[in-house]
Amino acid sequence: MKSLIENRFGLPVLVLAALLALYGVAAATRPAPAAEPPPGPRKVPVAAVTTVCPDSAGAQIGVVTPPGGEAVTPGETRVAAGDKVLDTLREPGRLWHETAPDGTGPVTVTATGSGAAGLESAQTRRETSGRHRGLAGTRCVEPAASTWLVGPGPAAADVTLHLTNADLAGAVVEILIYSGEGQVVNETGGILTLDPGESRTVDLADLAPSPLVMAVQVRTGPGRVTAGARAVMDDGRGVDWLPVSAPPATRVVVPAVPGGGGRRELLVATPADTDTLVEVKALTPDGTYALKGRELVEVPAGSVATVDLSTGIGGQPAALVLTSETPIVAGLVATGTGKKPDVAFTAGAAPIDLGSVVADNRTGGGRSSRLLLAAPDTPGKVSVQVLPRSGEAPEPFELAVAAARVKEVKLPEADGAFAVVVLPLPGSGPVYGGRVMDEKLDDGLALTVQPLAAARMWAMVPPVTESAAVVLP
Repeated sequence: MKSLIENRFGLPVLVLAALLALYGVAAATRPAPAAEPPPGPRKVPVAAVTTVCPDSAGAQIGVVTPPGGEAVTPGETRVAAGDKVLDTLREPGRLWHETAPDGTGPVTVTATGSGAAGLESAQTRRETSGRHRGLAGTRCVEPAASTWLVGPGPAAADVTLHLTNADLAGAVVEILIYSGEGQVVNETGGILTLDPGESRTVDLADLAPSPLVMAVQVRTGPGRVTAGARAVMDDGRGVDWLPVSAPPATRVVVPAVPGGGGRRELLVATPADTDTLVEVKALTPDGTYALKGRELVEVPAGSVATVDLSTGIGGQPAALVLTSETPIVAGLVATGTGKKPDVAFTAGAAPIDLGSVVADNRTGGGRSSRLLLAAPDTPGKVSVQVLPRSGEAPEPFELAVAAARVKEVKLPEADGAFAVVVLPLPGSGPVYGGRVMDEKLDDGLALTVQPLAAARMWAMVPPVTESAAVVLP
């Protein structure tokens, strides 16, 4: 050691050895660094939206992008029927509302950038006589891999399914039908192929002629399609479109059950292979309660059960809360009053946590549009903004919805069609709702219902990481 110290290089060597020893001890005793949480999806403004309004001939079409969206880039909205562009819109906050010419098929609405965030479109057709007498309205929907529809079957109505492939890739479509007697099996299997841009109609009587009520699932693999169904009731009992139902879940809220006279029939379906019991509670302006004698509904495996609620809710506006241990889908058939009653449909819906827009409303001249808002769990509070077709928009107004109650709100009279934007306010609990539009005709009340759907404001983008796996076989 003495010789090492006396060596001219000895001292540096000793210092280096000491530092290495200290570093080794520190490295061995240092706690392991906390693992970084894996990246999650990012919430980004919607940059592009495509919706399809089915069979728009003679219908009034409303298209609107609400103001105030967080657009990434400037954009526009194009309204087209096939290869023909009906109009191009560049101003958010202004309602476009026109009647589609006779012979018009599906109308496709495509929005990008500033035109996409919150885009809504809807169609309503009004007939005062004939087989299609009544109001028939529907929200124009986006392409999806799975769509559920609940309503009358071909034994009670002419039900036509309208399919459109608005994507750039082909789609293979499978149509599954559930009836009161169980799942329907047919020879063709309900499978068809749609090329990019192709539209097709399917008479559901060709697949299942006997059901009085039904639940229909339209699913694709690969590809996506838009699916809508129009039911023309037998014996002149009205016409309307079936709204898209929320996917199967163990808790389903059916909003916007219109008040007044006429039949109210609840339809509950389960695609599961086991029987299930469904608890039914009604929310009204007076409170929530179990329906006497109809508190529990037994739904056999793979089938649809019906419950007559005509006297159960006493003609009040209502919402229904259904709970089950097995996932279910649900809808409701509402029949109006008069010598020639009309029909309307509502279905299970999601809460409007991101807000909601209804693009086609009218008031005055015997016509009425009103919101039915429900807060099943905790009090709700929303802002309501009317967007007219022309002129300045009035100031939004606020509404409070008591817990476990339904609130009915008549929309103000306006000169012509208008859109309405419903936004939850800070501190609000989950709010569900729908818009009821009706018109007093000489021979009876015409009506249609549109459940409120979550606004197309945001998209969840999955995390992106570098990986050689994307180029390796």
